[in-house]
Amino acid sequence: MSRFVFLLGLSGVLSGVLSCGGEGTPSALRTQGQALCATPASSETVRIMQGLKPTCEGCHSQGARGYFASPESFQSLLVSDVRMVKPGSPDDSELVRLLEGRGTGAFKQMPIGQKSYAQLVAEGTATLSVADVRAWIQGLAAQQRDARPDPDAPRITRMSATQVQRALYQQLGLGHDDFFTSANEFGMPMAESRGDDFYPLQPPDALPMPRQNVTGERYHSLGGGSVLNQVSHDRTSSPTFVLTLTQVSQRWCRRALAKTGNQALFPTGTPRTANPADVKATLRRWSLHFLGERFTDAQVDALYEDVFVPLATPTETEPAYVGVCSYFIRHPHWIFY
Repeated sequence: MSRFVFLLGLSGVLSGVLSCGGEGTPSALRTQGQALCATPASSETVRIMQGLKPTCEGCHSQGARGYFASPESFQSLLVSDVRMVKPGSPDDSELVRLLEGRGTGAFKQMPIGQKSYAQLVAEGTATLSVADVRAWIQGLAAQQRDARPDPDAPRITRMSATQVQRALYQQLGLGHDDFFTSANEFGMPMAESRGDDFYPLQPPDALPMPRQNVTGERYHSLGGGSVLNQVSHDRTSSPTFVLTLTQVSQRWCRRALAKTGNQALFPTGTPRTANPADVKATLRRWSLHFLGERFTDAQVDALYEDVFVPLATPTETEPAYVGVCSYFIRHPHWIFY
């Protein structure tokens, strides 16, 4: 498989935010995504996930094994993986073996500890029975796993959390002072968040250290590691990474557009209107600004029609510009190198 096809597949995943052709995805990618979509999570699958979640989400809420980050994560990372769940065959499903304390891999049981999940159920600590899990797997039909990206395709490197933060600061015209103010605690310089509604993120090991844990959690969700928190770096294209990047890119794009005197996205003299010619000129300039690529007229037209126009209103263009800005940040040519 060529690198272009690999990246196009990733674009369907990342631009559609794991929704297989959701809103904000250009029509060409949406058509391709529908052909490659995984089986959606059924109501019974969601019930099983919610039943296991209180016991399992502590270790599996983010990263490559963030099974419990969302129903979509549970479905795509666990249910659709025949190594973990074999439809119609509970005894051959590693998930059941782990719950019963007889796993065949590196871990013999989940959760890790002195007692298996089945023992926790017997004691009343966990509520969803293993019998329910078995019955659910017994009734599962074959699951279609999302074919994007192809694990056998040539490998490329995903930007690290630190690279994401620095690139966004530079390309959006933002900086540390847009998200933090100086503070002091026990004689140590600290970074005080200006408000979590700005979606600040800061490495837990950075100086000045952030006072709010959520800034470090957001950094970890982008795959950032930490010596203090004993968290390893993670460069997988996990659902947690995609969802966090989507949220951060949308909020930071809005912040950049609202920042007084910021010329990163609209240099002095550049019109910021709803006029189609002005908008398309901006989209073409942004393709160079964010990706280092000059979009063709056809690409610009598709982006204008599929992303900008649906988000614009007769009196407000900011949501549309935010949507396009976020689109470029979620583009695989921005995320990977």
